[in-house]
Amino acid sequence: MSEKKVFVRTIFKLLLVVICAVLYSMGGMAGMGGKWLRRFLAPGIYAVGFFYFTRDWRVFVQMPIIMASMCLGYGSASFWVKIVKRLIFGLSAGISTSLLNYIKRNYLLVGIQVVLLAGLYVAVGVWNPFKYARTEELFLGVMIYLIPMLSGEKA
Repeated sequence: MSEKKVFVRTIFKLLLVVICAVLYSMGGMAGMGGKWLRRFLAPGIYAVGFFYFTRDWRVFVQMPIIMASMCLGYGSASFWVKIVKRLIFGLSAGISTSLLNYIKRNYLLVGIQVVLLAGLYVAVGVWNPFKYARTEELFLGVMIYLIPMLSGEKA
């Protein structure tokens, strides 16, 4: 595949990541249509897009697992409970989005994805250096889908 074609494919993958991140963030906003955007629509769009680039049907097996991980709650008034819930959410999101990389034996990407999401969900989610919740959730939404989407290519 030519460099130009790889570049264009990567741009389209990034656009899909941004769409999924926007839906993830909108799903966390009161009055924007509800959690279904984050829990079901974003993983569905991710799966269809990922399938387009990989032609790997296993993404449709992975999709309900991602949807289940997006249904976990991670908020709390208690500081330590919030840390634990965010850690669990980050680990489950990292694992669920890494299943195809695991099957394909891309263990380095799996490790990076799981550790990165767990760490980011605790650090960014609990202390929020971005100031606004919308910015935080948009950033975390990008991180959920970025590595798996960029790693997907036809075998």
